[in-house]
Amino acid sequence: MGAIGVCAATTSYFLVQDEAADFLDNQLRQIALYVGDARSSPATGPDSGAPHDPEDDFVIQVWDAAGRTLRQSHPAPAIPRQSATGFADISTGSDNWRVYTLAAPDRTVQVSQDMSVRQELAANAALQAALPIIVLIPLSLLTLSWIIDRIMARLNHLAAAVASRDTTVDSPVPIDDVPAEVIPFVSSINLLLTRLRALLERQRRFISDAAHELRTPLSALQIQIDNLRHDDRDGRFSQRLTELEAGIGRANNLVSKLLRLAGYDAHETAPAPQPIDLVQLALDTVARLSPLAQSRGIDLGITRHDKATTMGALADFEIILDNLVENAVRYTPPGGTVDVAVAVAGHELRIEIRDTGPGIAQEEMPRIFERFFRAGPQDSEGSGLGLAIAKAAAERHGARLTLAMREDGPGLVASLIIRTPSPKA
Repeated sequence: MGAIGVCAATTSYFLVQDEAADFLDNQLRQIALYVGDARSSPATGPDSGAPHDPEDDFVIQVWDAAGRTLRQSHPAPAIPRQSATGFADISTGSDNWRVYTLAAPDRTVQVSQDMSVRQELAANAALQAALPIIVLIPLSLLTLSWIIDRIMARLNHLAAAVASRDTTVDSPVPIDDVPAEVIPFVSSINLLLTRLRALLERQRRFISDAAHELRTPLSALQIQIDNLRHDDRDGRFSQRLTELEAGIGRANNLVSKLLRLAGYDAHETAPAPQPIDLVQLALDTVARLSPLAQSRGIDLGITRHDKATTMGALADFEIILDNLVENAVRYTPPGGTVDVAVAVAGHELRIEIRDTGPGIAQEEMPRIFERFFRAGPQDSEGSGLGLAIAKAAAERHGARLTLAMREDGPGLVASLIIRTPSPKA
């Protein structure tokens, strides 16, 4: 912007200098014409043919003490003689004049200039001073826009880099290509991320430590229950022991889920990937949960089995499918159906579980993968961790987990979507 200002000032200077030079040259010319006491008219003088604008000429009038005209420019407008020395504004019909009169004892000299000439001179000087600025304003706007675009491009690049960062990345946001004015802001973001990572790490450590600590007393309680059951030969406490054992079983299940979730949160290294037959995985899952489905009167089966194979950790995929199918069975009322389908669509492998249960209210959908959130009846079994664990396991393998209401009737559709790499050309 400083360079643009210098260019504008330099251009204005040279343009106004040329205008002032022409005006001052004309003054020099006229002074030369009227110096002396000769009575000849300048119109017939040696300079009568010099190139100039007649409108720029001064009107010179000289009178003697008796009021006789000694000299006047040609043609001389009828400008009346002023009696006192000084400046005056005089109007002679269609013209306005700026007049200076020098009244001496022996003669009176009066010099007049057309006011339109003075106004034209001022207008030209103003225009020539403003013209470079007018021309350079669009240039300065274009330059400013280019500078802003460059700065915003770097900021957009920074925003895209921050938005695309994975939650597992621990390194701070780089500031190498960041504008100097934004570095303090980025440094503050890095400080906030450091604090947030420390908070999340403490939370993960707390969950893991709490789960480990709970395992020991739960195991001791289970041993005591086994001992009591062994000593209860007449079966007087059988019912109570069964209920207590079921409660401890649920607590053990919760502890196992907390430990598994803590492992996913800590981004533990996944086992070496191996080929997984998704159809066989679905068959094994259905076989494991068939007793539960039969006890609840649910028709559980496979409706489609396209040949589909992916790479990954088998234990993670078993966790995902067990959670999805078990949820469908538990929330579907007796007499309902749960259908499992393995389908291949383009570059996607899909495992879909469709049930005929009550589904999930639309306002609860955004929270369905939150930890300890349980949609539907609050008295139903479950810890509220199953879907959170399934989602974490899916993300570990770059897969997507979605839930949506069925369009062909009541019920829910849970989908595990695995993107297969495109074949190389």
